[in-house]
Amino acid sequence: MSELEDYAQAHPQLDPQVMSIARRSLVRLCGEGVCESASSYERLQRTEAATRLRELEGALRHLRTLERQRAETWREAAHDLRGSVGVISNASLLIARDVDADPNRSHTYRMLERSVASVRALLSDLIDLARLEAGQEQRRVAPFDVAAMLREFCESLRPLAVQRSLFLNAEGPQSLEIEGDSVKVQRIVQNLVINALSVTQQGGVRVTWADREASGVQQWLLCVQDTGPGFSSRSAAAPLEQALQQATADSHEAEAGTRAAAAQRSPSASGGASDIGGEGVGLSIVKRLCELLDATLELETAPGKGTTFRVVFPRAYVRPGSP
Repeated sequence: MSELEDYAQAHPQLDPQVMSIARRSLVRLCGEGVCESASSYERLQRTEAATRLRELEGALRHLRTLERQRAETWREAAHDLRGSVGVISNASLLIARDVDADPNRSHTYRMLERSVASVRALLSDLIDLARLEAGQEQRRVAPFDVAAMLREFCESLRPLAVQRSLFLNAEGPQSLEIEGDSVKVQRIVQNLVINALSVTQQGGVRVTWADREASGVQQWLLCVQDTGPGFSSRSAAAPLEQALQQATADSHEAEAGTRAAAAQRSPSASGGASDIGGEGVGLSIVKRLCELLDATLELETAPGKGTTFRVVFPRAYVRPGSP
């Protein structure tokens, strides 16, 4: 613009319309240059973004492949170990033939029998967790009465609670029709209730269910509350993750034959989580199953005040092809 002004002043005889045309041409040239520069920059950005997206997709596929391979390795290892446990179980049956003649052998056999049962249950849980980690589990949605299922399940576990001098109460509406995967819902309840019974020494466990609505969405709520020692936590952040870590550590110690963790959680208890076993893996399975069923998992706990797990499920799922 300065060059044009200087030229106009140096040539006063110039037609004013010529300078007007020159200025418009300059403006047009600058505008086209800016637009072309912005378009080129946008094309470069799109190309770079597409390249990064392809790299991320490739990394994600590689990560998923590694996860599937790891889960498959877990599953194969667990299957092999379960076969070895079967051999040990058969061998223990041979020992059982002469247990009556030797009291010491009878005690050893009972310890062996409990250990074999605990390891077999843990291996089954590991196989289930490996299948979930590998994405081999799919939800199968169908209508069913969840209230009837929960009541029947609690009734089947009540003898176990009575054996441990605990109560097991099932409370909720007489009927609650929902759409969901009944098998996976029962697995969630089973892991939560068995875990609650395993850590509770006095009192018992309450299983409750109810219909609810949040922001116009139909849901149903499952609660498993125990009067056990609760989880200790150094921080209020991420209580579920800390609980899973603590439960997993306790489970590993129980499987190794020590009850130190159980003693810390309940110094007056004569038993521990190892009486039923598998709580760490069980809670991990619950977390994965909740993710698969689009359910949210909440935890309330405090040392000496028991633990409450709340699971919020959708009442129905959008079917493929539905609007």
